Amino acid sequence: MQTTTIRDLEVRGRGIHTGSSSVLRVHRREEDGAGLRFYWPGSPSPLLPEDMGALSRRVSRSTRLDSGNISIRTPEHLLAAALLFADAPLDVHCDAEEPPGLDGSAIPFFEAMARAVPEAAERPAWREYSSRLVWRHAGPEGVLSAEPAPSFSVEYELDRPPLRQRFVLSDPAAAVPEILPARTFIFLREWEAAQRDPELLRGGGMESGLLYAETPEEFAAARAAHPEFQGNIFPLLHPESERRDQEAVKHKILDLLGDLALLDLALPRLRLRIRNGGHALNHLLLERLQHE
Repeated sequence: MQTTTIRDLEVRGRGIHTGSSSVLRVHRREEDGAGLRFYWPGSPSPLLPEDMGALSRRVSRSTRLDSGNISIRTPEHLLAAALLFADAPLDVHCDAEEPPGLDGSAIPFFEAMARAVPEAAERPAWREYSSRLVWRHAGPEGVLSAEPAPSFSVEYELDRPPLRQRFVLSDPAAAVPEILPARTFIFLREWEAAQRDPELLRGGGMESGLLYAETPEEFAAARAAHPEFQGNIFPLLHPESERRDQEAVKHKILDLLGDLALLDLALPRLRLRIRNGGHALNHLLLERLQHE
């Protein structure tokens, strides 16, 4: 008989938007077949993956979930990592409404869960469900097409000058080295506007993600005004370099995975093609999938 080792693990930091201190604890239970469960402030009992999708959703530079006393902000990075541990006997406790923002990626959450359930991390896999959805959308939220397929895949194009990036994801094993480490990003004008909004980026710091300029002139002016910016090559103002090639579009895929995970920590068997999407477009797709 195999002996299960029970370990408690913590991830600490500040919520990227609230700025509040946050502690996320990962606890491995004895094998009970219940799969991953979440504990959030205001919830008297654990939230199962299907419960997350029942919460009301809205978008404010991230996903926000609300229902009664429960308020959850920016869960998408955590959920993208949790996709690969959906059936693991894990309890994930967060003591604040927003998980730690950390470096703006999902890899710290994956690593914490992997230490608790190394056997799941060795063979990355996500759950999938059948879908017959055929849908096309083109609007201010972005462009998306969906059609049934034998398995989940997404071809994502980011075309926002000066960034022109494209990546295809179809294999959960590729998500670990390519997608989960991709950090969030923002353009300089958006970052400056967010500094004036009391509900945005209160916990964002120099380590929180990627900062881009839109023009060489803007890049030069920003570097002169902010000696703390480490970027030397347009358009990346900070940090000095990307962690992965085409990191921005890979983070877009990360957000997509995290938002789709709100439906029972699983992905639809669809072939998705997306151009210049974001959380708003992800939630339109979620609504279609829920109504299907």
